[in-house]
Amino acid sequence: MNRYAGAAFAVTVLIASPIPRLCADAGPFDGKNFKGRIAYSADGNHNDEDDWAASPVALAILAEAGVKDRVVHFDYNSILPLTDPEWEKIHATSVLGAAERYGYARSIFHDSQRDRAGAVESIRRAIDESTEDNPLYFIVAGPMEVAYLGIQKSKPDKKKFVYVISHSRWNDGFSPKYKFTHSKRSVIPSGIRWVQIADQNRLLSTSPYGRPAQEEEWSPWRWMRDSGNARVQFLWERMRLTKRADCSDAGMAYFLVTGDEEGDPAKLRRLLEEHIVPQPVSARKSVRIEAENFLALENYEVEFRDDRQVSHRINVKLDRVGKGRIRTRFHEPFAGAGGQYDVEVRYLDEKAGRSRFSLFINGILQGEPWEASSEDDAWKIHTIPGVRVRASDEIIVEVQGDSSEQGKLDYVQLNARSGTAF
Repeated sequence: MNRYAGAAFAVTVLIASPIPRLCADAGPFDGKNFKGRIAYSADGNHNDEDDWAASPVALAILAEAGVKDRVVHFDYNSILPLTDPEWEKIHATSVLGAAERYGYARSIFHDSQRDRAGAVESIRRAIDESTEDNPLYFIVAGPMEVAYLGIQKSKPDKKKFVYVISHSRWNDGFSPKYKFTHSKRSVIPSGIRWVQIADQNRLLSTSPYGRPAQEEEWSPWRWMRDSGNARVQFLWERMRLTKRADCSDAGMAYFLVTGDEEGDPAKLRRLLEEHIVPQPVSARKSVRIEAENFLALENYEVEFRDDRQVSHRINVKLDRVGKGRIRTRFHEPFAGAGGQYDVEVRYLDEKAGRSRFSLFINGILQGEPWEASSEDDAWKIHTIPGVRVRASDEIIVEVQGDSSEQGKLDYVQLNARSGTAF
């Protein structure tokens, strides 16, 4: 018998009163100055060769944007315990070759297979040096194993000044093939601010995973091959070595200096080949907060079924009958101080029972409550228009149930109304 049988759910979304702002969320980069420091963790030693290209392209992006002096840590070959010694060497050549060509300090680079202790210590030190005026933006381009070790060793009161940026469930520590020891849920409850951007494979991988790229799939990248710049030609050589037209993880570096989640080969060409630094966005038009990225999951648990219908294929559900909620503060780079949004809540309308949802801002009901009672087992979006949300406001999704529904939630998305930022 289903342990949720006989229950009905009331789901409430609240945004509590703001607390003092810890860091301006207008974005760390204004096109000239970068507020804070940058760390990067990549794999490339097993499973997928894409980092052989993505790591050097990321280093090139940060250098061409003029922020390479803000990079204080870079570890690579981070998959534990599985590895391939030949892959380790190839990826090291990519990373250190780009570092030399773009003028990075060699001391910030750590091979996690050869110098794991140094990599972990470097992460710890970078976090412990973080402050409100000098935050750390930590790009994770590999699973969380090494990153977790460094975060775990850092001072608890420093974690609130760290933004971890990811774009895929693999980097989050979830895989149908691997059983990782740690995931993003190992660090989010500590106060780390998790920033999940759109999957960068959509635009920065022009061939599918699992086979060599066809010649026509290399077409968007041939500007690298034809460049008169030896550094750009090096990026082409590293990408061709992967046999796949994919540097998707580098999209996180592009986001960090632009606020743009839609990086593509043409935009990278303007930056890397034509040396045109794009003007960063003043505020993102849309900010999606994945349910599993909320700071606290109370009577909730992560569900990973590799479901393509779910954003990043991960959702949350009640872990037992009764009251549950998820809550987090609104801290997102390039979101500004806040504004007026049309807020979307994506939820599962399951086949049995019914759910009742409400949205509150600082304890005040926004719009009318709505029910999920069609019982068609479909993911749905309910939109509450014209909601004012400010940086540091707390978002809470609360559920009270006594039926067979599990209160499953996918994400909360804030779509900005033009001209309403404050």
